[in-house]
Amino acid sequence: MSLLAGTMLASVLSAGTALSADQKPDFVSGGVLKICTSGEFPPMEYYENPGDKDLVGFEIDVMDAIAKRWGAKAEYVVGDFKGLLPSLDSKRCDLVASGIMITPARLEKYDGIPYFGSHVVLVTAASDTETKVPADVSGKIMAIEAGTTYEKTVADLNAELEAAGKEPIQAQTYPSASGVIEQILVGRATATITQDTTAAYRMLQVPGRLAIPYTYEESENYGIYLRKSDSDRQMLKEAIEALQASGEMKAFLKKWNLPETSTDVSHDVN
Repeated sequence: MSLLAGTMLASVLSAGTALSADQKPDFVSGGVLKICTSGEFPPMEYYENPGDKDLVGFEIDVMDAIAKRWGAKAEYVVGDFKGLLPSLDSKRCDLVASGIMITPARLEKYDGIPYFGSHVVLVTAASDTETKVPADVSGKIMAIEAGTTYEKTVADLNAELEAAGKEPIQAQTYPSASGVIEQILVGRATATITQDTTAAYRMLQVPGRLAIPYTYEESENYGIYLRKSDSDRQMLKEAIEALQASGEMKAFLKKWNLPETSTDVSHDVN
C-alpha cells in the first residue's frame, strides 16, 4: 500500500510539474493567438510583395515562435498603427506587436514587455548636404508616421526652435512608414525621424538615395503589449526569455540582418 501510495503521489507531482511547464494565457486556450499589427514596418513585419496574404519579418518570426510555445497558431489582425492598442480594449486581438515603443504613458493602461533595443535616426535624401542635425529642418517639412512617438519628438524640437527664435518644423503625418519615406524620395519632405531598423531596410530598397546624417544617442525599446494581467505578463516574459536563451531570437536577428545585440535588453519595465 505504501509503495502504491508513493507511486500515486509521484504521478500527481509529475503531472503538476508538466502542467506548470505548459502554462499559457487563457486567451490562447482556443489554439489561436491573435496579434494586432500594422504590417507596415519592415523588417519587423510587412508584406514582401503586393497582393501577398501572409506577413513576413523579424517580429512575425518571434510571434509565430511564441504562439508555437503556447501550442497555438498566430493569427494577425492588420490595421492602422494608431488603432492597434485600442484594439486590445475591444478584444480584437490578444497582443500588439508592431515595432511599438514601450512608454510610461502606454504602460498606464496596458502591460508591455520590452525585448528589442533600437535607436532613432534622422533620414534625409542622399543628395541633401545641408541637413546634418534635426534643428536644420527648421522652417521645412518633416514627414512623420501618424500615431508614433516621433510626433512628440518633433513637438519638443519645435518648442526649442521657437524659444531660440527660429521657425518651427512643419510636421506632416502619414498613415504608414512607407508613405513617409516616399515623401522624401519625391522631394515633398526634407526629412523624417524613424528607427534605425526601418531606415536600414529602406536604404537597401533604394540604394544611394537615402542617408542617415544624425543618430539620436538614446536607445529605445520595442515591446509587445497586452491587456493588464500580472499572470499573462509573466507568461509572455518567460516565453520571450526562453526564445532568447534557446538561441532562436539570435537566429531571427541574423536572418533579417539586424544587429546581433538588439535583443540583449531587460524584459522588465522598472
